[in-house]
Parts: sequence; C-alpha cells; structure tokens
Amino acid sequence: MKIRTMPGLVIMVLTLGIGLTFLPQTANAQTDKENKQERENDDKDDDENLSSEDKKQAKISMDEARAIALKRVSGKVIDEELEKEKGRLQYAFDIKTADGKIFDVEIDAITGEVLQAKEDGDEDGDTDGQSNLNKAKDSVYRAGNTVKNVTVMAVGKLL
Repeated sequence: MKIRTMPGLVIMVLTLGIGLTFLPQTANAQTDKENKQERENDDKDDDENLSSEDKKQAKISMDEARAIALKRVSGKVIDEELEKEKGRLQYAFDIKTADGKIFDVEIDAITGEVLQAKEDGDEDGDTDGQSNLNKAKDSVYRAGNTVKNVTVMAVGKLL
C-alpha cells in the first residue's frame, strides 16, 4: 500500500509546486493590465484640458507652488505641471526624495493649500511604502517560490 501511494504523493506535490510557480506570473500580468488601464483612464480625463482662462485663475505661481510642495516633501522636483483635476485648478509635482522614493504632491493653484502628498502608486494616501496590492503580489510570489523549493527538495529525497 505504501508503494502505491508514493507515486500519487509525488504527482500531487509536483502539481501543487508547478501550479504555485506560475501563480505569481499570472498575478503580475493582471496587475500590469490594471495599471495600464488606470493610466489610460487618467489620460482620458476631460478635466485636464486647460484653457487660457483657467491659467489666468491661478493666484499663485509655479515657483510659489513648488516651494510649498518642497516644504511638504523634501527632495528634487522631477516633474511639474498646472492641471485641472475634478474641476479644481492645481499644480502637480513629482518629487524624488533622498532615499529614491517618488511622491505626488498637489497644490491648489488658487489657495496654495496642499491637497495631497503621497508616495507615487499609493492609492490610499499612506506614505509607508508599497500599496497593499503590491504587498499582496509580493507575498504570493514569495509563497510560490517557497512551495517550488520545497517541492524540488521533496522530489529529490524521494528519488
């Protein structure tokens, strides 16, 4: 009886290991598609078209807005623009910090108020690192690799 169950166990372990090995790649592909769709949707936002009248409404200059943004997040401005987002005129800055993180900082172009200062890719506004989706993806990837390594070791001992 023990001899018959051994090949079945080996096949089951191999199937599980192979399945979990490809799971992280599937999760990565899905995440890439979601990120691409999100960027495309953001680019189609009609609010972002600025007229000359919109530009005249800005009460603070780009330089003033940049100074406000750099007070909030220290670093080097790598991208900046005046935009209209959800009906609000604002300056948007991408700031790279000394440790290499990139933050999105938005400043109201009329009041000078900081509308947001969050790490790039962090959708819920937390600035503690990766988004929850990236953390989950990394966990699945690590779990898949662990199962693959255990499977290889188990098969090696059985043979």
